[in-house]
Amino acid sequence: MSRRRHTLRIALASAAVAGAVLAPVSTAFAAPHTPAAAAAKTADRHEGKPVAIGGGMVAVLRNDAKAGGPEAWIRAVSPDWKPGDPYLTRVLDVLDREHTSAEVRGTKLLLDEARGHAPVLKVTRAGKTASYPLPLGEADPVMARGAWEGPQALPGGNKAVIYRYTEHDYAAQVVWGGEQIAWLTVLEPTVMTKDGKYLIKLDPRTGKVVAFKDKGGNGQGSPLPSGKCVAKKDQSIGAGAMAGLYNTPRGPEAWLYTMGDDGRPEYFGHLDRKHPSLPKDAGIIAKITNVGAAQPKFVFQTEGGAGSHPFTTLFPKLPKGCVVVNHVK
Repeated sequence: MSRRRHTLRIALASAAVAGAVLAPVSTAFAAPHTPAAAAAKTADRHEGKPVAIGGGMVAVLRNDAKAGGPEAWIRAVSPDWKPGDPYLTRVLDVLDREHTSAEVRGTKLLLDEARGHAPVLKVTRAGKTASYPLPLGEADPVMARGAWEGPQALPGGNKAVIYRYTEHDYAAQVVWGGEQIAWLTVLEPTVMTKDGKYLIKLDPRTGKVVAFKDKGGNGQGSPLPSGKCVAKKDQSIGAGAMAGLYNTPRGPEAWLYTMGDDGRPEYFGHLDRKHPSLPKDAGIIAKITNVGAAQPKFVFQTEGGAGSHPFTTLFPKLPKGCVVVNHVK
């Protein structure tokens, strides 16, 4: 998209929203038959999740495949703007897959991972960077399946064929019993084999695929720690996500997940003693500290903005009589 077309788009968007807001007044006498639905439709096209990014600005985050994919609409608001206040205001800039970076009012903006499933808006102001995940969505259709990375072996001679969309956005074609049983992405990272014996899980940020054998045979899979010396608690981490915190004799584990439409957890991250933290550019903070202690800590932050900061919670204590073994040195 040329700079001229991009500027024209901003101007038209501002005019369209202004028209939608002012139409009932300006046309009250001239055109009383104008349907209100037309104005509502115009406003709907620009609605999204507004987040304050400082400097008298909000970023309205959208990810609609029908509208072209991820967008961050940068709008001018009053310095005391707060969630719930109107945000369909003057447009300062729009980031999308063709225009991924800008500097507005001394603030540097980057729409990262824009061609993948999980884009993130990164805002740098006064030397500090905050990340705001956009809603998950479809990868850029131009990329089709992404770049072929190669096969990965799974139990029983089966395999997963790995594809890469961006540096931290992978997909996997799972071939089991000679047929494709699933196309795994960050949107749907897990699948149960038809015989219910294995849970196949993709780490969409690294491209690693693991098959967990379901020891219980209940179709739920058994990668999660269990046993008399395992303590668990569920912790909300914001943005609709949860962390299952497990303390075990072999160390802590944190399983990050959201709830699917079927009411079952959909896991998107796993931390343990060997891999205690998500990558720095993951878009959120999630890490285990004091991994060798009897009661480790879990640090997390999923939303940015002025005044935001990481939160810390303790893992549950091990059951009485259980101790941590093989401390990390």
